[in-house]
Amino acid sequence: MRKKEFWFGITLIGIGLLVGVISSTFPSFVVEGRKLPGPAFFPTILSVILIIGGGYEILISLRTKSLQKSKKTFIEYCKDWGNQNILIAVLSLIIYVPIIRWLGFVFGTFLLSFLLMIRLKAGWQRGIVASAILVVIIILIFEKVFKVPLPEGIFGITF
Repeated sequence: MRKKEFWFGITLIGIGLLVGVISSTFPSFVVEGRKLPGPAFFPTILSVILIIGGGYEILISLRTKSLQKSKKTFIEYCKDWGNQNILIAVLSLIIYVPIIRWLGFVFGTFLLSFLLMIRLKAGWQRGIVASAILVVIIILIFEKVFKVPLPEGIFGITF
């Protein structure tokens, strides 16, 4: 059993269950008596994907025979580039909601996406382009197709 993959799988399942429980509290979307995919649609799909991915990671960790014993301290663990990226990504997700409420969806999403791209060594030009494309695609899907208003923030930008 490989401990790293096992605990990663447990974490994915826990996050998937949390997302599933939270998304089940979202209101349904009914138009002219027909129930349509509403605000819970994408988080529910995400939770299922996370749970499946977590189960896969656990199965992979149980199939391997090598037992890894880690004697690293937390500080040594945090010095690893990959582990730092995981911590930064999780912290970014935690601060994402307050940031988009304050700055608005467009600037908040662009900023966090761009900073993560820079951290992952994508380069600033590629980071700008990918972040802008991400924001445009999400705006098209949610505001134009599903008619879900996104936070405007202090700048009041809407599309």
